[in-house]
Amino acid sequence: MADFSTFSSGLKPRLSAEARIVGSEGTVTRWDESSTPVPHATVFPTTEEDVAETVKYCREKGLKCFAQSGGHGWRVRNSRDINVIISLGQLNTITIAEDQKSVTLGGGTIIKQLIESVAAEKLEVVTGICNTVGVLGSLLQGGIGRYMGKYGLGIDNLLSVNLVDATGTLHRNVNESTDADLWWSIRGAGTSFGIVTEATIKAYPQASELSWIGSVAFTNNPGSKIEKIVKAIQELEVTDKMCLHLLFACAPPAFTPAVLIMPWYYGSEEEGRKAWKGILDLEPDIVDMTMAPAERLNDGNDPFGEVGGRKPGVGMGLEKIDPDAYCEIWRLFEDFVTENPQAARSIVLLECYSKAKSLSVPRETTAFANRDIKYETIVCPWYEDPTFDIKANAFSSSIREIWSQKCSHPDGRKRVYTAFSGNNEPTESLFGERERVDKLKAVKAKWDPENYWGALFDI
Repeated sequence: MADFSTFSSGLKPRLSAEARIVGSEGTVTRWDESSTPVPHATVFPTTEEDVAETVKYCREKGLKCFAQSGGHGWRVRNSRDINVIISLGQLNTITIAEDQKSVTLGGGTIIKQLIESVAAEKLEVVTGICNTVGVLGSLLQGGIGRYMGKYGLGIDNLLSVNLVDATGTLHRNVNESTDADLWWSIRGAGTSFGIVTEATIKAYPQASELSWIGSVAFTNNPGSKIEKIVKAIQELEVTDKMCLHLLFACAPPAFTPAVLIMPWYYGSEEEGRKAWKGILDLEPDIVDMTMAPAERLNDGNDPFGEVGGRKPGVGMGLEKIDPDAYCEIWRLFEDFVTENPQAARSIVLLECYSKAKSLSVPRETTAFANRDIKYETIVCPWYEDPTFDIKANAFSSSIREIWSQKCSHPDGRKRVYTAFSGNNEPTESLFGERERVDKLKAVKAKWDPENYWGALFDI
């Protein structure tokens, strides 16, 4: 890449007056620094046209660019080849339709901004469960979240997008009628086809302003409770008003290994206690549950959303949870964080949602293949020292191997929610069988034949 001043002086006249260009010292810190790009320049566009012009300029100069909103994308492939970051944070306008049935949001909107805006109008939308994550980065890869039991996946609620393609052309109002194959691909693999600068999604009236949410913790000899906890989760009937997160983590202030369960019930405390009776009957050491408004539902996940540090996580979709497997995983986790205090913020996470609504959408209608995964999981080592990478990756691989052997599909297939994937996943694990992958590649060949947008997935 030419020096920064040459790049900036060439691009700046093509952008809006408010757009900014900064050198490497102004790079936005990403959530995971283990594969973060080290660009020569970061562009902060204020209009969709700024994004298009930046892509055009980069293509003219033979430069690789990469867009980010919240900056939580995991395991950026070939990150050292990325010359320019397009930081979308200023494209964060939120417009609620007059009939309140849809919301149009800018490509840089983060989840907390959207939730607060719609809650103020007593509306709700399907989003992810971390406040600081970009709405569209997670949605375009499927979009799981606590409201999916009621309304389906995020992609099932997507109405249209504006997309900057690999030539820098801005396509407005892309939807089923404008290009059916591109629309199919965007819903599940959207980050591989361009930069979505704006999207319109469905909105719904709130059924309740408050939900029962919080955490219960097992801190006194938690390993002895694992088998009962897993069996209780197995026996749960997760309705469309419920979701659950199970974490192995180190609980402050002493940061000793603990088991945390974060239940949510969309209704009253009385109803919630009945729904989660199987968990509460396990007699957790700490119960911290409360009635909370919609705009506060993700607050309990804020510590996990903290940017910076190395978090080379990997995920896997599970068909079942096996008590023996989770006892083994607990022992590995406990040993890892005890022997390596620099990694005390590491976690092992399992997410459980009602899938009935998303399964009612025919699988062939979107590029998202793994609707029927029962549990989404992540193992995420968290530390600072790059020399610890080998040990951290070995830990993740050990846990993933247990999931693969004891909790995955009977035929041995590994399936992964795309937003939780590592950087070496087989394409079929993410997007399904060969016929689906072939269709995705055919659309990719039309819209991005050089794989310019290949930083996250190699399609």
